[in-house]
Amino acid sequence: MMAGVESGLALSILDNSPDCIKLIELDGTLGYMNPNGLCAMEIDDFAQVADRPWPDLWPPEHRQTLTAAIRDASQGRISRFEAFCPTARGTPRWWQVTVSPVRNARGVVERILSISRDVTENVEARRQLEEQARHLADEVAQKDAALAQQKILLGEIDHRVKNSFAAVIALLRMQARGHRGDLAGTALDDAANRISTLARVHEQLHLDPGSRLIQLCDYLGQLARDICGALGAGVALAPMPQVRVAPADAAAIGQILAELLGNAVRHGSASGRPPQIRVALTETDDHGLLLVVEDDGPGLPMGFDPETGTGLGMQICSIYARQLGGGISAGASAEGGARFELRLRLAEVSGEAAPE
Repeated sequence: MMAGVESGLALSILDNSPDCIKLIELDGTLGYMNPNGLCAMEIDDFAQVADRPWPDLWPPEHRQTLTAAIRDASQGRISRFEAFCPTARGTPRWWQVTVSPVRNARGVVERILSISRDVTENVEARRQLEEQARHLADEVAQKDAALAQQKILLGEIDHRVKNSFAAVIALLRMQARGHRGDLAGTALDDAANRISTLARVHEQLHLDPGSRLIQLCDYLGQLARDICGALGAGVALAPMPQVRVAPADAAAIGQILAELLGNAVRHGSASGRPPQIRVALTETDDHGLLLVVEDDGPGLPMGFDPETGTGLGMQICSIYARQLGGGISAGASAEGGARFELRLRLAEVSGEAAPE
């Protein structure tokens, strides 16, 4: 069912992504759905939907859109749309969906990748704006009371979630040490890195729960140190601007960074020594952000383009980059290794003056 998935690292990205990710056969049937996707869709067992036509899982009024997206992807085109689809248990959900082709080494489309993000809260918020205008005074009073209660509950929840993340990561690291040097050890390390990505999002929110924005430089810096430390590689962090972004955007950027760091270590270690990696984040003249990851390893193959790469992990990076309003490019570093540039145009960014 999962034949053709290129690497354990790519699979771990699928399994730990907060979005609902599906692999669809060219005939439109479901071949895979990640665990978080099963949870979001409230499906107890993938066997319940395996090999079923993907459009059949949607309400009748959206099936034509799904069929057209499958047809476009099979012909090499990417589709994006927003549509309503309840869960298997009937819970109403709105989804932002990206459907794109997955190509083999010859460039032939062999299956289809769909990434669905739950945007129910955003859609409901838009619909409630008109009603809220009439009841604004009462709403403010009710929210103040709810926030006071929520602060108490979140403190306990955050503490428990943080401990749970730490316990799972420690267990995976311990098991990985027992399988050092084989595929199982690599997969366990990859899983620990992905969970560490999500744990850093949670930690940054816990440090400043009032703003509901994440300090991107702190998050990316600690994430890079965690992953490179676990993989035995050195990392240098250039000074970064004080920028806060939405948690969903931070999680997507973290997934891309984790993929690039994992690739740098895996391919850069071919010479027998761990690579030296550099991570930099800067603001661009058009009010965007530029994330750079480069190493001193053997470099990239001639003509390598991450936007058209056949690796599933790199295709996921490209899709996340486009969802973040930008793109990803690759080239050679000053030391002759690999250099990746991720350009972003985020909808919600809060800039702060850098400390003296």
